[in-house]
Amino acid sequence: MGFYNILDRHVLLPLADLAYGSEIARQWKELRRTEFLPYPEILALQNIKLNRLIEHCYDSVPYYRKLFDRLGLRPEDILTKEDLSKLPILTKQIIRDNYDDMFSTTIDPKRFRRSSSGGSTGTPLKFCTDNHEWSMQRASTLRAWDSYGLKLGDKVFSLGGDSIARKKNAVSFKNVYDTVIMRNYKFNSSEVDDAGMKQHLDSFKRISPSAIRGYGSSLVIFARYIKETGYKPSGIKVVLTTGEVLMPNYRKELEEVFSAPVFDAYGAGDGGIVSHECSCHNGLHITEELCVIEITDKNGNVLPDGETGFVTTTDLENYAFPFIRYHVGDMSYFKKDSCSCGRHTRQLGEVMGRAGKLLYNKQGVPISPTMLPIMLYPNLDYHCVEYQQEYNKIDRFQIRQDNKGDIQIMLKMKEGVKDTVFKEDIVENYKRHFVGSEVSLLIVDDIPLLPSGKEDYCVSDFHLFEQ
Repeated sequence: MGFYNILDRHVLLPLADLAYGSEIARQWKELRRTEFLPYPEILALQNIKLNRLIEHCYDSVPYYRKLFDRLGLRPEDILTKEDLSKLPILTKQIIRDNYDDMFSTTIDPKRFRRSSSGGSTGTPLKFCTDNHEWSMQRASTLRAWDSYGLKLGDKVFSLGGDSIARKKNAVSFKNVYDTVIMRNYKFNSSEVDDAGMKQHLDSFKRISPSAIRGYGSSLVIFARYIKETGYKPSGIKVVLTTGEVLMPNYRKELEEVFSAPVFDAYGAGDGGIVSHECSCHNGLHITEELCVIEITDKNGNVLPDGETGFVTTTDLENYAFPFIRYHVGDMSYFKKDSCSCGRHTRQLGEVMGRAGKLLYNKQGVPISPTMLPIMLYPNLDYHCVEYQQEYNKIDRFQIRQDNKGDIQIMLKMKEGVKDTVFKEDIVENYKRHFVGSEVSLLIVDDIPLLPSGKEDYCVSDFHLFEQ
C-alpha cells in the first residue's frame, strides 16, 4: 500500500465525510465487520433494520400508511423478511402514480439526493435517496474492491455512459469523491470512432490506471481497438464490469487484453441493490446489510432457490423515499449452494433483463442473453476451433424479436468478410430455443451502437410481462 492509499483511507476520506455530511468511512468499517458473519446473524441484522423501516414508513410515508390501512395491517405484522409476502408488489408505475406520497414527511427535503433510473426501457424513474443510503452503497463497493486487491487511491479508468462517466459540478461532493478520493477518471463510451478511441487510449496511457471499469460491451470495443494498435497494457489489477449482462466471450477478451481478472457487479439505485462477484466467480454476493431481495413471480409469490423469477427488493436504508417489495425489472435466481469464499451472504445467479435486454420464447420462457452469442456456434459448440474461427469473423450481432415473437438475426461481419458459412446451423439453433417462432438471418452493413456506447445486441417488441 502506497503513501496516497494510506493518506486517502485514513485522512482524505474521513475529512470528505466530515465536510459533506456523508459517512462512507464509518459504513465501510462496519461492512468489513459484517463481511463474514454467519448467515443467522445477517438475518437478525436484516430483521432489525426491516422493523425500523416499516415503523418509519407507517408513521411518516403517506403511500405506505394508506396501503397498510387498506390491507388491515400494522407495523408489528411485518417482523421478518418472510412477512413481506403480506404486502403487494411495488412497480414503477405505482411509484409514478403516487410519487408525491412516496416521500417521508419527517426527513428534511434538503437532505434528499435526487436521482433517476437509467431509462433504457422507457421513461426514467425519478426517486430520492439521502447521504446515508449513498454512503452505504459506496462503502459496499469499496469493500468488494478491497477484496480484489484494488486499494482506495488506486487509479481507475472508467469508460461508460452517463451513469458511469457523467461529470458534474467540480465542487460537488460527488465530483470530489470521484476525482480525489476514488481517483476515478471518467470517459464517455459513446465516442467510439477512431478519433475517440485514440483519445481514450492516449488518456489511458497517461493515467496508467490500476483498474478499468465500465459496461462490458464498451470495454470490449476499447480492448479490440487496443489490440489492433499492438499496445500491451500493463499494471492493471482488475477489470470491473457493470450495467449490462456480461457475455462469456466478453470476459475472455477482456482478460486476454488487460491480463487481469474480470469482476462483474449488479446494482440498482432504485431499490438499494449492490452485489459483486468474489474471487470464486460463481455468482453475485448481495450486500444483504443494505437490502432484502426476494425472487418472485409476477404476482409477488416467492419462488424456490434456483428458480428464475423477478428480482424484488426492499431497500433497508432509504428512509427518504422507501422501496418495499419493488420489482426492479430484472430476472435472476438464488444460487442453491453457499460460496466457498467464506462469505455467507446469498448469491444471485445470472441477472437477466438488465436495461430490458431479455427475450422470451412463445411459451413464456426467458432466454438468457448469454445464450445469444453461443447460439451463433453450430451445435452450441463454442469449444470447436473451426467454429471459433468462423465466429471471430463476426464484428457485431443483434437479435431482434417482433411483437409476434418471431426472430431476426442480424450479423455485421468484419471488414473484408462478406458472409458466414454457418447460416443454416445458426437459424436451427435459434429455432430450437424459440419454439414456434419464425427465424431469419440477415447480413448487414452496420449495427449502430446505443448513444451510451453499449452494443445493442438484443431488441424486443414481444412483451409477455408489463413491468
